[in-house]
Amino acid sequence: MTVDLGALLAPKSLAVIGASASDAGHAGRCLANLRRTGYAGELHPVNPRHTSLDGLVCHPSIGAVPGPVDAAYVLLPAAKVAAAVDECLDAGVKVITVCTSGFAELGRADEQAALRARVRAAGARMVGPNCIGVLNVVDNVVAVPTFNVTTAFTPGGVTILSQSGGMGVTILNRAQGRGIGVRAMVSTGNEADVEVGELVDALVDDPRTSVVALFVEQLRDGPGFARAAGRARAAGKPVLALKVGRSAAARRSIAGHTGALAGEHRVFADLMRHLGVLLVDTVDELVDTAGLLASGVRPAGNRLGVFSPSGGDNSYAADRAGAVGLELPELPEPARAELAAMLALGVPGNPLDATGKVIGDAALLDDVLGVFAGQEVFDQVLLSIPTWGGRDAEHLLPGMLAAAARVGKPAVVSAWRADDLTEPVRRILRGSSVPSFESVDAAVAALAGAHRYWNELPPGPVELGGPVAAGPTRVLDEAEAKRVLAAAGLPVTREAVVASPDEAVAAAGALGWPVVLKGLAEGVVHKSDRGLVRLGTAGPAEVAAAAVELLAEPDVSRVLVAEQVSGAEVILGALRDPAFGPLVMLGAGGVLTDLLDDVVFLPCPTTPDAVRAALGGLRVGRVLDGARGRVHDTESLVRLAVAFAAWFAADDRVAEVDLNPVIVTPAAGAVIVDAVMITVL
Repeated sequence: MTVDLGALLAPKSLAVIGASASDAGHAGRCLANLRRTGYAGELHPVNPRHTSLDGLVCHPSIGAVPGPVDAAYVLLPAAKVAAAVDECLDAGVKVITVCTSGFAELGRADEQAALRARVRAAGARMVGPNCIGVLNVVDNVVAVPTFNVTTAFTPGGVTILSQSGGMGVTILNRAQGRGIGVRAMVSTGNEADVEVGELVDALVDDPRTSVVALFVEQLRDGPGFARAAGRARAAGKPVLALKVGRSAAARRSIAGHTGALAGEHRVFADLMRHLGVLLVDTVDELVDTAGLLASGVRPAGNRLGVFSPSGGDNSYAADRAGAVGLELPELPEPARAELAAMLALGVPGNPLDATGKVIGDAALLDDVLGVFAGQEVFDQVLLSIPTWGGRDAEHLLPGMLAAAARVGKPAVVSAWRADDLTEPVRRILRGSSVPSFESVDAAVAALAGAHRYWNELPPGPVELGGPVAAGPTRVLDEAEAKRVLAAAGLPVTREAVVASPDEAVAAAGALGWPVVLKGLAEGVVHKSDRGLVRLGTAGPAEVAAAAVELLAEPDVSRVLVAEQVSGAEVILGALRDPAFGPLVMLGAGGVLTDLLDDVVFLPCPTTPDAVRAALGGLRVGRVLDGARGRVHDTESLVRLAVAFAAWFAADDRVAEVDLNPVIVTPAAGAVIVDAVMITVL
C-alpha cells in the first residue's frame, strides 16, 4: 500500500474528532491552529457534546459529516480510539492520524496491532498513534495539537519526518529561526501503520520537497527504507538522518564478537552510508546541512578556501574545517603575489587574513574577495566575519555577498551571532541568496556534510533483507563450523580432529610442522580464554605433550590439529539484524578486535567495490596495504568476504558467524583460521 501524500499533507476536507472549544488542551489546539492559520479546506469538528465550535458546525460523529472526508485527526482517550477509527473507516476517510498516546509505548501493542489490521483491511492508512500529525507550511495545513501556533512560517524545500513529535517541532522551529524554508513536518509516533520509509518514498515524487530530514529512534522496516533511500538518491533528493539512542546500543549476543559489536547505532551508521543517507550527530547539524543542501549547493570536492578579516577567526576556521574532513589547499603563487600587492601583506595564504584594513575599504574588500574566492584550487569558499554591528554590516556585507555570488562555486558566509547586536547582519544575510550560518562551526559542518553527500556516499541503490533466523539455536564448535564453511567453498585451514596423543602426532606429521592444537569442548566458544590453544608446536614430543594437556581439561574429549598460518589478522562476521536483515562485519581481527574496535558492517550480499571501500576506511586496511613494507593479498580477502556474505544471505539456517581470525598472507591468499557458528535448530 502507498501513502496518499495529498490526503496526508493537504487534505481538501479534514475532521477533528474530539474537538474542543478550549485551546488549553490538545483537542482544542488542533482546531484552533487550523482556524488561526487559515486552513483553506473544509473543516469539520466532531464532538457530540457541541453543536458548534468557533463558528463551525460541530457534528456528533464523523458519519454525520456531509460529503467525503480526506483526513481525520483522532484526539480522544485511548479507550475510545478504536471505535473512532472504525467510524472513520465506515465514512471512507483516506488518512487517519491518531494523536492519542497509550498504546505500544505503554505495553498495549496488541491493541495497536488490531488498529493497524482494521485500517489496512479497509484500504486506508493511519499515522501514529502517539504522534502530533502534520504541519504543512507550503499549503498552510497546521493541524498539530501540541502547541499554539501564533507565527507565520517560511515555506521552502525541507521536509522533516520525526518519530518524536516534540523533536519534530524543535527541528522545524530551529530551521525557521535560521531562515531555512520548510515544506512540511510530519510526526509518525509509534508507526503502527505508516512508517518513515514509506513517507520518504512518497516524498521522492513530491515536487515541493528537495531535501528530507529525519529524526529517528529506530527503523522498523529496513528493506523498505533501503528502497526508498535508493529512489531518493537516484532522484537527487538528499536524505539526512539524526539517530538517537546510541548510548543504549543493544548487544544481541554474547556468543561471538559480531553480535557483541553490533550495537544498534553502529549498524545504523554503517548501513546509512551504504544506503546513501547522510548521518549527522546533532539537531543543529541536521538543520544547517539540510538548509545548505536545499539551497542547491553541490561542492565538487572538499578543498576549502577560508577568508576572514580576523586572523584568530581564520585559525579557528582552519582547525574546525580540518576536524570535519575539509582540506585547505595553498594559494597558487600568482594569486599570492596579487593579493600581497593589494593588501601589502608578506605571505598571503589560505586561510587568508585580510586584516582590519579591508574593514575601512569596501571596494578593496570586494576586490580581494574576487581574487581569493575565484581560485581554481578551491571547491568551496567560506567567508567568515567576526561580530559586526550595524554600520559594518551595512557598509561591508553587501559587497561580500555580491562577490560570493559571483565566484561560480559554492560559497557561504559565517557571521558570529550575538543576539540583538548582530540583528542588522542577520537581516542582510536573510535577504541574500548566499547561504549563511551563525558560527564557523555550523558553516564547516554543513559544507563537510554537503561534500560527503555528493562526493563520498555510494551511488546506490542497495537491496536489504532476507530471512531472519528464528527459534532455538546451537553453537557449533570450530571443527563443525569449518566443515560447513568448507562445504560452501570457503577457504579453511588444513586440519584434523583427533582423540589421542598418538593421533595428534600422526595428524601433525601429515600437515607439516609447526601446528596449532585446540581443545574442543561443548559450549566453549573462546578457547583461548580457557587456555585450550597451543601455538607453534613442532615435533612429535611437543605435539604429544600438548595433546595430553588439552585432553586432561574438563569437557575436552577431542583435539583439533591444524596447520599454522602467518599473516595479518582480520575478522569476518555475519548476523541477521531484526530491521536490516543479513549483515556482514569486517575489521581488525585476533586480539585487536577487542582492543581497536575497528570494524564495519555491510549489507548481505555485498560487492567487491563495497568491501574495498570498507577496508579503505579501517585501520587494518592500512596494515593490509603495506604497513612497514609488507603488502598482503588483499584481493583474496575481498573475494572471501563477498563469497562469505553471499553464502550467509542465502542460508537462513545460520543465525550468526564469527571468523576470527582470518589470516591474510602476503602471497598465499586469505584463509579462515578459527570459526564460531550459531545455527537454528
